[in-house]
Amino acid sequence: MKQNQLKDRVRAVMLGNVKEGHSALLGADYCYVMPSRERYQFQWFWDTCFHVFILCALGEFELAKRNVRSLFHQQESNGFVGHMIFWKQVLPNRITDVLQARPTLQTLRPHMSALVQPPLIAQALKRLHEVSGDKLFLFEMLPKVVKWHDWLARNRDLDGDGLISIISPFESGIDWKPAFDDVVGYRAQVTPKGLFISELYWRVMLKVDASNFFRKYDLRKLKRHAAFLVKEVAFNTIYACDLRALSALCAAVDLPDRAAHYQRSAERVGSAILRLMYDDETAAFYDVRTGTNATLKVLTAMSLFPLLLPEIPKEMAAEVVRRHLSNPEEFASDYPIPSVSMSERSFYPKETFALWRGPTWPVINWFLFRCLGTKGFEREANELYRATVDLIKKSGFREYYNPFTGEGYGAQDFTWSGLVVDMA
Repeated sequence: MKQNQLKDRVRAVMLGNVKEGHSALLGADYCYVMPSRERYQFQWFWDTCFHVFILCALGEFELAKRNVRSLFHQQESNGFVGHMIFWKQVLPNRITDVLQARPTLQTLRPHMSALVQPPLIAQALKRLHEVSGDKLFLFEMLPKVVKWHDWLARNRDLDGDGLISIISPFESGIDWKPAFDDVVGYRAQVTPKGLFISELYWRVMLKVDASNFFRKYDLRKLKRHAAFLVKEVAFNTIYACDLRALSALCAAVDLPDRAAHYQRSAERVGSAILRLMYDDETAAFYDVRTGTNATLKVLTAMSLFPLLLPEIPKEMAAEVVRRHLSNPEEFASDYPIPSVSMSERSFYPKETFALWRGPTWPVINWFLFRCLGTKGFEREANELYRATVDLIKKSGFREYYNPFTGEGYGAQDFTWSGLVVDMA
């Protein structure tokens, strides 16, 4: 498939998923791209960031700006922005998602969830600034992004080591990641559709989300009593990259002190990831529990994300690639990259609502494409790009795919697959 044809197909999906309107209660217009018209109709935090990268690759700069403005319209005075933005519909499609908002009357009007998602926003804003050259938009949005980052550092660095803790599996963006099973007390080894899944679902809903909900997402209480506190490796890798992007943006608007502060913070986070999350024996990075730094030793594609960081030596990156990415028993499937190593007992490659437990996700390929390019593995990066194009040619723009057959699963016309245009 030629690049122009691929871009035309991605553009059709993106423009077909645009949702815009006016909120009379907020007195504001809104515009965002839904990840899927059929299944994911709200505005999500890191989805919006992905969409900015896609729209920038397509030259749709004005639409990208409208998405970012809408994402931050309901930002709280302390800087917080939730991971789900409800513009018109009071209740989410899944009633259990009500537990992810604070139990207040605010939920009867346009509102946000009480959770966060991986902080990709400074990287998205940096890309938009680079390709559009719109400095006025940068001046408009940068203070909001700074406030958001400062809220995150104040409220979620629970161990004082620079790493961010998440209070729910859903904050990782990788909702049902098997590395979290031990934290929530789930013991089943596989997760086929309809078997064992109800136990996992209710453990997360009742043990984690309901617990947070009834504590009103009061972070002072959650620091002492949270049912789920984890420093997740992908979240913190993205956070370190975002701090570097934020530093560059501050430098671009002549804020040298701020730029230096975020650069130091990025280096601190990167060093902590290397020190606390890397396992010499297996040559991989793992999530750790907040408080104890006990390793949650499940090998997933996210175990490779820190290769993106300058703190990771190239020789270490080469060992990670050799032992894992090229290993046919782990991640070298017919349609890479499986979200969980094929060697893990929790690996399940087919469709199930417990996502991220085996199938291939183009968003993972996009992240690892960046990782490989950063460390000079151009051949491997190009192979990953071609594999992603092959998935789209075979099964269209789907949410995730079977790593052995390439069969598409989940939502159709799903926007994340459009990240392929940012890999060319």
